[in-house]
Order: sequence, then C-alpha cells, then structure tokens
Amino acid sequence: MNKFAIALITLALLLTGCAGFSLKETRQTYGAKFTGTHPVLAKCVLNKLQSDSRWLIRGLQYDVRTYRDMEATEIYAYPRDSLPGTYARNSPENPDAVLSYNAPQPSIHVSRQAPDPRGDVNPNYSFDLMLKRTDSETVFATINGKKYESDAAWNALKACAAR
Repeated sequence: MNKFAIALITLALLLTGCAGFSLKETRQTYGAKFTGTHPVLAKCVLNKLQSDSRWLIRGLQYDVRTYRDMEATEIYAYPRDSLPGTYARNSPENPDAVLSYNAPQPSIHVSRQAPDPRGDVNPNYSFDLMLKRTDSETVFATINGKKYESDAAWNALKACAAR
C-alpha cells in the first residue's frame, strides 16, 4: 500500500510540474502589402471578426485609431473587459450594463503629437493591426499579437483584400 501511495504522489507531482510547460502563449507577427484603402480594409476586417462563429474571436472588443498625417488605421483588439474605458456600467459581463452594439468608431489621432502613440494602450491586447497607405491603391499591413487571434485577423484581412 505504501509503494502505491508513493507512486501515486510521484505521478501527481510529475504531472503538476509538467503542466506549466505548454501554457506559454506564443506571439505572431506578419507583414504584407494588400490592395485596397486602409479605412475600407479596417471596416471589412472588423465586420468579419465580429461575425466570426468562434466565441473567442467574436467576443473581442476593439479600439480603432485613424492617423490622418500617416494615412493609416490601427486596430487594437482586446479580450472581454480589457478594453480601456470598460467599467461595470458598460461591461459585456454585466447583465445590467448598457451595451452598444454598433461597430467601433475610429478615433482620430495625430501620430506626431506624442512620441509613442501606443503610450495609452493596455498591454493585454490580443493583437495590433496597422494598415498604412503605401500608394493610391495599396496598403502595407502589419499585425502583432497572440497567435490564435492574430491568425484570425490576418485571414480576415486576406479575405477582405481578395474581394
């Protein structure tokens, strides 16, 4: 009986020690040129992500920023309740909250006003998609973030650009 208990405890400790190895979340970075304009592509990507059937993707909240001087649009995606400005009164987790079901409206920023335009960004974002105009018909897109969410956004961007 003692040998069985010791073997069981050893197995439990071994499994507990190995459980943390696969929990590290990987980050993904992509960059490519796409046909289209940055506002149209950004709106299309948001529509695709908000209508996605996967609960993790559909549940993301967005901070959309337009930089007129750079001719760019940036989308920050946050997991539920991580979007800056989310309080109990407007949290999707609160059944009594007053929620807005409208598409996120871009806020206009001037990139030259602050040395780091990401200074007010919550570091828990799922991904950051930047669409920057290169010429009248193309944009250069970069994405950085959690692998699963970044892959979903990148695939949505590719589908929007293929239209």
